[in-house]
Amino acid sequence: MFFGQCLWGPYKHIHPMNTQETTYYALSSPPGRSATASIRISGPQSLASLCKITNKNKHIFKHGKTRVCNIFNSNKNLIDRAVVVFYREPRSYTGEDVVEIHTHGNPLIAQSIFNELSDFGLRLADPGEFTRNAYLNNKIDLVQAEAVLSLINAQTNKGVELSINSASGSLSSHLKELRGSLINALSHVEYELDISEMDNHNKTLKLVVKDIEKTTNHINSLIKSYNTSRLLRDGIRVIIVGAPNVGKSTLFNALLGQDRAIVTNRPGTTRDSIESSLQVSNYSILLVDTAGIRETKKLIEKEGVKKTNLEIKGADLIYHVLDPRTKKTTKKLPTTTQTITVYSKSDLLSEPEKESLIKENIEAVVVSGKLGMGLKELTQKTTQVIGVSITQKESVYITSKRQQTILLNAVAALNNTRDPNVVNQLELISIHLKDAINQFDWLLGKTTADDILNTVFSEFCVGK
Repeated sequence: MFFGQCLWGPYKHIHPMNTQETTYYALSSPPGRSATASIRISGPQSLASLCKITNKNKHIFKHGKTRVCNIFNSNKNLIDRAVVVFYREPRSYTGEDVVEIHTHGNPLIAQSIFNELSDFGLRLADPGEFTRNAYLNNKIDLVQAEAVLSLINAQTNKGVELSINSASGSLSSHLKELRGSLINALSHVEYELDISEMDNHNKTLKLVVKDIEKTTNHINSLIKSYNTSRLLRDGIRVIIVGAPNVGKSTLFNALLGQDRAIVTNRPGTTRDSIESSLQVSNYSILLVDTAGIRETKKLIEKEGVKKTNLEIKGADLIYHVLDPRTKKTTKKLPTTTQTITVYSKSDLLSEPEKESLIKENIEAVVVSGKLGMGLKELTQKTTQVIGVSITQKESVYITSKRQQTILLNAVAALNNTRDPNVVNQLELISIHLKDAINQFDWLLGKTTADDILNTVFSEFCVGK
């Protein structure tokens, strides 16, 4: 087993696990040299393995209490002196017996411990196996599990904050409240249909319709919150586009403060997208320099233009760079994505010409990537546009595309109750309410197929 392989990245497959028969381990800190390294073990053989590797009696390890112990190999040679913690099931992250070993951060030390654990019959954990078993053992629900992944990948402080709230159960609680509202509405319908001896059809219908409308509005707010949480977690993808030789790559380099893209006077120098990360007013941005957009017969350049068009479709924000000295570059982009018009090469313009540009388009920004002029104004404009896109008015936010898709299905089911052929039929309303409730069960993981779980947890790193 090679220590450096695939310890911190997604696998494509998770095999079914029997938590009663298997004990698994993984590095739960990033690989490489550091002050400390953390190894996590979970399963019925966790405590026995700890006793073997420390030459200690199991009775000295109390739940949640840290101890400093020597770690030995099978030849009784000292591997390291480490801090160890034992968590007795079910009072652990996974709901199983769990051991944590915190060693010095030399990969050779961790590899030596891995070798011993492997010799004990333990196996290397699959991606997300610790969190998956926490879900299977009812320590967390599926929404909280997804929030753990979102927390690990968050690119901004606000993204971390949103993910922590969801991981702690705030989103799950809100979703359960919405599910409860639908169950309450369904109970009124079922009572009227099956139990009530009085004709309260119209009264029940009015009450149920009101509950459905209120719940639908709450769900729609959650659906809209995904865009905000996605941008805060993944960062904002900002694409620099324009005709060839208008100064895109020069602007790209200037914003990064380093020469990442090749800059020449020859049009079509950039043939492929180049991307790099930077921070703008506490927002994480992935800045992408693209090939120039123009009609061309050159095969390679055509591919570059094709990739640029794909980048435009996936952009959160676009810098449309124009050379103010030419007219052919002022063509409007075929996109509804928020766009900032950037007039480049301002160092080649007179002051009256600059003023004229601003009068023509007061929302545009005039820059010189070569001299670094106008970059502050561009970042200020960018911050303003992002701030409008990221509305943080909700108390909770959904954190995955899966959640958004299921909520859209729930709304579709509830909207079916407004169909003219359904609206006065309590029996049909009952069917659509049950469909919506079933969507919430899928959302929270009450009824989830193995392939869905495999997809969710395959995105996790091995030690989580």
